Amino acid sequence: MDDRNAGKRFAMALLLMLASTQALAATVSGVKLEDQVTVNGSSLVLNGAGLRTKYLLANVYVAALYLPQKSGDADGIIGAAELRRISLTMKRDVGTATMTKAFHEGVSNNLSAAELTALKPKLDQLDQSFHKVTALKSGDVIALDFGADGSTRVSYNGQLQDSIAGADLSAALLKIWLGSKPVQDDLKRALLGAASAA
Repeated sequence: MDDRNAGKRFAMALLLMLASTQALAATVSGVKLEDQVTVNGSSLVLNGAGLRTKYLLANVYVAALYLPQKSGDADGIIGAAELRRISLTMKRDVGTATMTKAFHEGVSNNLSAAELTALKPKLDQLDQSFHKVTALKSGDVIALDFGADGSTRVSYNGQLQDSIAGADLSAALLKIWLGSKPVQDDLKRALLGAASAA
């Protein structure tokens, strides 16, 4: 009798453990996001994720922010000398020219004219990285890895496209989503860990 009860307790504990593990996984607009990712041998945890929409009708992409440890401090994340990742999972087909324009607008909204001028060579290099891909399809994933050394690595569906040096570029790109004038206020809140709609 005791053995049977012990077996039941073990099975129940196992089920609860599995249920809690599954609960950690986030799903946003049908996109399942990993709780942890490994980038260059380092483990990052999902800080938050949300849906980028356009004109309240079109779902553009699901953005996810991965950090060494969770944080709700946007400025601290932008200025941190540590590895961070923004992943964008496309929800619709988008031309790379359109995506590039959206990145430029997001950067421009958060930088001064002088900062934009100084950053232009790196933005041009980023543009070239995007234009290696003729079009973005629904389900494609862009990963922007911001290194502790200030570099930005751009990957497309797991394939490295480019690595660009300079913490100023990393900060400028992070400001698209986390800056004082983010591309979408509720997306910023979601990336910083606020509850996001599944």
